[in-house]
Amino acid sequence: PGAREAEEMSTLALFRSMSRCCGAVAAWHWRDNLRRRRESEAGAPFDPEVNRAAVAEALGAAPPGALTERAAKALLAEYGIKVAGDTLTHSADAAVDAARAIGFSVAMKAESRQIAHKTDAGVVLLDLASEHEVREAYATIERRARAIGADVRLDGIVVQPMIPEGPEIMVGARCDPAFGPVLVVGLGGVMVELMKDVARAIAPVTPARARDMLASLRGRALLDGFRGMPAVDMEALADAIARLSRLIADHKELIAEIDVNPLICSPRGIVAVDALVVRRG
Repeated sequence: PGAREAEEMSTLALFRSMSRCCGAVAAWHWRDNLRRRRESEAGAPFDPEVNRAAVAEALGAAPPGALTERAAKALLAEYGIKVAGDTLTHSADAAVDAARAIGFSVAMKAESRQIAHKTDAGVVLLDLASEHEVREAYATIERRARAIGADVRLDGIVVQPMIPEGPEIMVGARCDPAFGPVLVVGLGGVMVELMKDVARAIAPVTPARARDMLASLRGRALLDGFRGMPAVDMEALADAIARLSRLIADHKELIAEIDVNPLICSPRGIVAVDALVVRRG
């Protein structure tokens, strides 16, 4: 009876274990700190200069489903996110010419709306350092893409420069039926699946909130200059994350999902080397 009476009191919180009590107190402090931070940021909302009209027009003209990687990266570029340059080719000779113009080493990928996860399909080849390797890669990617299924349309093969190594970050976003646009940040590549180390937030976020998300990752030491590696430009990384969150928030009626994996934090800056954007049906 005493417990029942306590539960009915609106000014009293009742817990049945010390761990749950301490967990709730920690959550209350976290929520209060978040509220105070958002109140302090309310006077200066993050509203970057972006080409919203061009993105809306491109999305409106696109069919439902996944966009090609080049089309997806074009949307990111309109929002001020640096993307890896590339050249679309339709023959091995053209791929060699593109590789010469870019400078070895290069990466090559299949360009197709039907192949959303290209690495898993084996249609991404890296560190191609000669014309011979580029020709072989073109034939290999073409063969593997066509082997996936008769419904796969290969729009060409992309040649792009190899980005210098650096910590990789995954940034994803999707429109949740209950919460609206939701942002997810974690270590990039396969690490996000291996470690399940991610931070989530309702989009859009400010660069300050993006920095907090990065700081909450268990593997954040990788960004601070782990084992002699150069520290990541956290301001630039947070800015890129905030811009991507604005992209899905601004176009939530048209975008179902965004997946940028990875953002490479290299000495050249924060560069999106792969992107997936899924248009709402």
